[in-house]
Amino acid sequence: MPQEWPSDADLTAYLCTNCGFWQKYFRSPGRCPVCEDARHVLPEGGYEFLTVDEMDERVECVWEEVEPGVWKFSVEPAVGISPSGYLVLSEAGNVAFEGCPFYGEAALAQIKRLGGVDFVSASHPHTYGAVWQLVEHFGSEVAIHRDDLGWATAFGVTLPFDEALELAGGLRLLHTGGHFDGHTVMHDAGRGILFIGDAVKLELADSDPTGRTADGISAHKAFVRRVPLTPAELGRYRAVFEELEFQKTFTPFEQCTNVGPEEVLRLIDAQLDGRPFVGVLPL
Repeated sequence: MPQEWPSDADLTAYLCTNCGFWQKYFRSPGRCPVCEDARHVLPEGGYEFLTVDEMDERVECVWEEVEPGVWKFSVEPAVGISPSGYLVLSEAGNVAFEGCPFYGEAALAQIKRLGGVDFVSASHPHTYGAVWQLVEHFGSEVAIHRDDLGWATAFGVTLPFDEALELAGGLRLLHTGGHFDGHTVMHDAGRGILFIGDAVKLELADSDPTGRTADGISAHKAFVRRVPLTPAELGRYRAVFEELEFQKTFTPFEQCTNVGPEEVLRLIDAQLDGRPFVGVLPL
């Protein structure tokens, strides 16, 4: 007889408005583990947690195709740090990387029209967003690095991985560590895009009305708290990025067309040449 596995408890999902992290709990949580982590900050006025119905009343999920076959989903107005979630299409299957804070019914219907979601992943817990909605709605496989499994409490992980993992359509997950122990990037070699997570932070140029050009770049363990990476962590970044070819760098917040390996490695080398720093290096 086939193995019968116990089902998950029927718990309510709650979003922290300070950071955007979702928890499933039997009552409104009293705390948020992401906000209380050393990389984040506590809400000055205390915690506020919202249910799915409350989020549906407060925000609108919007989307746009930022590159052929690459769709960005975000919410208006912003909630928490408000990362964008990406859906990358391929004939071999669609991959969602990063999660936006909330996917309304219209957004889920749009994703279904685009072919659904075969695989879900995220760079680190700050950008898990509402990937649990995608998992429950589409029955997606979930790929998270083994070192971040302790944060993946709102959804199950079916594809924990070590150093790298091949997904559909030639997309490849690569472990970088650094910002989080399990921090991961996704390389789309066919489109020349590196979904870089929070391995770097990009500053957008005011002179470009399209918002696709960066004029500054930085790297950090915790930007708000001004905590730099260690030399060993930066060395790991360098070892991963120097092997990749890409012309565009997408963070959870920016989609820049003028940042590639040269710009990223210049930042890393500047940090390794002296004391690692959090400040912005002009491009």
